[in-house]
Amino acid sequence: MATIRKRGTSYQIRVSCGTDIYGKKIINSMTWKPDDKMTPRQIEKELNKIAVQFEEKVKKGITTKIDNKIKVAEFCDIYLDMQKKTLSPTSYYYYNGVIKNYIKPALGHIKLIDVTPLHMQKFINALSEKNISSTSIKTYYIVVQSLFGFAHKMNFLEYNPSATTKLNFPKAAPAHTDILDEKNIKKLLECLENEPIMWRVLIHLALSTGCRRGELAALQWDDISWEKHQINICKSLYYVKGEKNIKLPKSSTSNRTIVVPNYVIEMLKQYRTKQLELKLSYGQEWNKHNMIFTDKKGDYILVNAISKWFTNFLKRNHLPHIKFHALRQQKVNSKAKILLSFLQKIFYFPFDLYAIFFKNIDFINKDVN
Repeated sequence: MATIRKRGTSYQIRVSCGTDIYGKKIINSMTWKPDDKMTPRQIEKELNKIAVQFEEKVKKGITTKIDNKIKVAEFCDIYLDMQKKTLSPTSYYYYNGVIKNYIKPALGHIKLIDVTPLHMQKFINALSEKNISSTSIKTYYIVVQSLFGFAHKMNFLEYNPSATTKLNFPKAAPAHTDILDEKNIKKLLECLENEPIMWRVLIHLALSTGCRRGELAALQWDDISWEKHQINICKSLYYVKGEKNIKLPKSSTSNRTIVVPNYVIEMLKQYRTKQLELKLSYGQEWNKHNMIFTDKKGDYILVNAISKWFTNFLKRNHLPHIKFHALRQQKVNSKAKILLSFLQKIFYFPFDLYAIFFKNIDFINKDVN
């Protein structure tokens, strides 16, 4: 219930609405000053009416008491503490780094309620002056938007200063992903035949499924449907501060089931046999998580280890450097008859499976018979 206090010629109306994260009572208040010509009876009637309306607004969350003392740095700690259970371990680690290294130094000393879109633009400009890439700046700004959006949602701010669409970001250079041409794709597959079976399987899975490194690293044998020739992609591997583990995707749309070619299933069966032989040699604790891909100790394989091996593989075989991610976007030009002939010679599978094998490679067209 609202309480009313007279202060000079004005009246203060106070309404309690629970406690904050520190356990302190949250008191919402407003001041009303009656017209000099109003009679005591009119003042009492109007005051009670305003008090009831104000209390209803408070209960509906329409109005709140803004903390005008809290600074951005203090609120960053509140934000991170509240988001610990919401963000994935990798996202939390990343957000914490951006806040510590960029947001707090630039905005931490400012009172939260004093932050304006101008501060947002100055923040962007300061990052640009440090020669931080435009892509990174936009990624850091996503953290800024999440921070101030949370402040607004939790009623620390009346509006979100980061939500403006009128900010100027540095222009990004045209996106370019290096890819291998037909000749080098053929050489890559030839050289791959001389590598350990685990890496052969991993690269062919990357080509035939378009999976990310973290998704490949998180694959378990239970994810394979042998009879249907399908692989279930439903998780990813993370590595944060020495901790390796599997996480679920952010959204259900990341879950998918992919059909793979017969030859990939056969490769997986051969590799499974080899891995079981290793497990017999090293003991039951080796690969206790039932992973498809492991490090030498039978533990989770790191995504950086995959990239490092791939870089060394390209270098050893004098192939042009490309990122592992480029395997998901690899494109070959229309004159691919040599490559088709090579693949048929090695893997002995019919042409109709090439479309599956290279589901993300655009070379099946009228020039290929």
